[in-house]
Amino acid sequence: MRFNTIIKASFICAVLIQLGAASTIIQSAGNSEASVPLGFYAPYNTPTVFAVSWTQTSSYNDVSVFANLFTPGGGAVDYTLTTAVGPNTSFAQDGIVSGSVSTPANPTDVELFTLPTLAAGTYYLVLDSPAANTSWQYNFPYQAAGNYTTAPGVTFLGDQQAQFTSINTSYTPGSTFSTVVLPVEFSVTGTAAPEPRLSAGIGLALVGMAILLRKFRGDCRPAANSRLVR
Repeated sequence: MRFNTIIKASFICAVLIQLGAASTIIQSAGNSEASVPLGFYAPYNTPTVFAVSWTQTSSYNDVSVFANLFTPGGGAVDYTLTTAVGPNTSFAQDGIVSGSVSTPANPTDVELFTLPTLAAGTYYLVLDSPAANTSWQYNFPYQAAGNYTTAPGVTFLGDQQAQFTSINTSYTPGSTFSTVVLPVEFSVTGTAAPEPRLSAGIGLALVGMAILLRKFRGDCRPAANSRLVR
């Protein structure tokens, strides 16, 4: 009984640890050696708002979103995560989180924000900056598609950008976007949220483990009327 108890308890613990491990939801390898960065006030005086989008069929917990950013001399990048972009959208209607992060002088993966949970759905990560030469790294020169890592049930939907008069300066996700093929370096990580049935199974497994451990402790105790034999 003692050996079987240990094996069962170890198996349950291993399953729970695996379920709780953070994993990649979606990641673009991009090209950290890009010679031409892209930004809201990028080189060549070309204002650009950039968006990357994906869809996921499962929910994730403890979500973190990163992008490879830099500004010579330091700067800032504004970000918005939303469920829709384009004219007639608004943060009140479609937005999830927005904010700003400081950018380093050299290309670095910067954590934009974290979320306790991200439900199944379609998402757009929009990047822009009010600072001249603030940039995010992307795949330039263009490399063949396939440099995306996605979790099961996650699909990359593409890159979009808005330029010049297409930019809605008061709410950049509300700009008029067009499709481009410039994979920005970004990544989204999180822990897969267990399905309801799986959650119930985990609960039962925990109860079972408690019973087994209790029985194990009981088996290890000497009987009340036992005597030490010398």
